[in-house]
Formats: sequence, C-alpha cells, structure tokens
Amino acid sequence: MGTKLSIWKQGQFYPALGKKIIELPYDVNPGPSDALVKVKGYNVQLDADGNFIKWDYSEEELDAIHTYGIVRIVIDMYEKLFDNPISWSWQKSGNKSPLKVSIRNNDINARFLVDQQLIELDCYGKSDALIYNCRSVDLVAHETGHAILNSIFPEWQNGTSESRGIEEAFCDLTAMFMVISQYDLCEEVIRETNGDLNESSILSLFGVGYGPKDHTYLEIRNAINKRIYHAVDWSPYAYSQVLVGALYEILIHMYNDERSIYDKTDRLYQCGFIWMESIIRTFINCPKKEIKLEDFILHFLKNSPIPKDQIILIFKNRNLSFNKLND
Repeated sequence: MGTKLSIWKQGQFYPALGKKIIELPYDVNPGPSDALVKVKGYNVQLDADGNFIKWDYSEEELDAIHTYGIVRIVIDMYEKLFDNPISWSWQKSGNKSPLKVSIRNNDINARFLVDQQLIELDCYGKSDALIYNCRSVDLVAHETGHAILNSIFPEWQNGTSESRGIEEAFCDLTAMFMVISQYDLCEEVIRETNGDLNESSILSLFGVGYGPKDHTYLEIRNAINKRIYHAVDWSPYAYSQVLVGALYEILIHMYNDERSIYDKTDRLYQCGFIWMESIIRTFINCPKKEIKLEDFILHFLKNSPIPKDQIILIFKNRNLSFNKLND
C-alpha cells in the first residue's frame, strides 16, 4: 500500500523551499506511529485516503506528521545503507517499545535520551515567534542519528570526548546525507552554490536559524571550516567539526574530479551516494568501544572514494598524524 505525508523540505527557516509530499512504502498508524517510531502525545488520524496530507490538520498535527516523516526517512535510508533492519538498543533485550519523539515542550533542547527511549525536540523564544526544533530537518535527522548509532555502538555515548565527537560527526553527516540522497535538494545545492561546493548551502550548513541567540538566522555549524585537530580533551563538537570538515573536502574533490557527468546535479547526486556509502562502510567497521579520529581515518582509507594520498593530505592539513598507517 504505502502512506503519503507532508514534510518540510528543510524547515521553517527555508520558507521558499516549502513542503513536499513523500510516500513511505508501508502503512502508518494514527499518531503517526509504527513499531519503531511514535510521536509522543499525539494521535493524528489518517485522512479519508489513508494518508497524512489533508490540509485541515492543525499546525501542531502538521508538526507531528513532519517530525515522524523525517525520522522514518532517516531510518529507511540507513536500513538500505546498512542492508539490515534497524532495531533500537533497548529492543535487543526484548523491550519492544518504539522510539518516542516528543515535540513542542517549552524548552531549548534537542536531544536523544536513551534511558527514556526518547528524542526530545522543544520549542523556545517569544510566544509570538516561537522557534520549533521539530521543524528543522537537520535537528530531527541529527537526533535520529544518535538513536541509530546507539543501536550499533552503545558504548560510544559514554566514551572519551573524541569518541563522542565521532558520534556527533555521524549525526551531522546524517543531516547531510538527507540532502545528498534527495535529487530535488541536490538541485537546490547547485542553485545556491552555482556548482561550487566551496560555497555554503543547505548541504554544508547545519541547523540554520538555530545558532547563537543574538544572531537568529545563523547556523549551528558549517561543514566548510578550517578546524584543526588538537590532542587535548576538546568538546565532542570540536572533534566532530574536524572530521565533518575533512569528509566534506573529500566530497568536493570527488565532485570536482568527476568530469564524465556533465549535469552538475546528476554529478552531485551520484558522487554523493558513493561518498555516503564509503562513510557508512567505515562506521560499520569501527571498534565497538573507544575510537579515535586516527582509527576512523585508517578504516576510511580502506573504503577510499578518492586516491589515498589525497585523503591523507586532507587530514594531515588538519593536524592529524598517522602513526598506525604502517603498523
């Protein structure tokens, strides 16, 4: 059968992109909900055609539909990339509870709470101009990434800052994968950058509109960065920016070097898929416990989508050594 839903293309800070209709290849229950995901506190009913696209839903109901849709797109994307069904960490011990997603609490948080089996997406700001975390595709995808990675590497969450930084990178990359895996969004990237991926776009920018409070429309992070590695106990987000920045440079190399595909959108879409697959294969083969950036890079070299010397140079320029390269 399948179920259609209405979602934001990128979120409330991209009004020009608006919304679109997606179709999931399975039935969805009222809520929306299914065996893996449930929007907490809502019981939105399907329309007469068995979809979630009628236009007289309330604003809150539309937020619930959108949030569920983004979480499911992320899950479906990773099930294809992993070639395995997703099951949450708590389900492995027999607890069949779905991942709950809470939206519209009056707070500033966007976080995954494994002990509560919950993604929390709050809203904040002035009552006449509230900012909703659930409306950001980036934030919903990022937090869903935490839940998915926790199902594979539960010990990373309590590891070193560097291990948690690699987890944060996975979650930011999840938001980037959401763009690169949708052809219409690849078209938007090319439009915004005029085909130069060194320019900021919906692909490189994370969490536009959710940045510093005194700069309302700034992003939280940008994959285009010059962050240099330091072997001190940084915040996880600093380690994350080193890795995401370097991996984005690799995508730029792939895109610029692939001259056999003339159409820029086609080129980005096809190179992006190869880039995404190589990153996912790397994560799948990472150690189950503590991991360092050097370990990740050595695994990535085994799945290299560009010449290895280029990859090594990109990471060396970010102050990463390769002591284990010849082990």
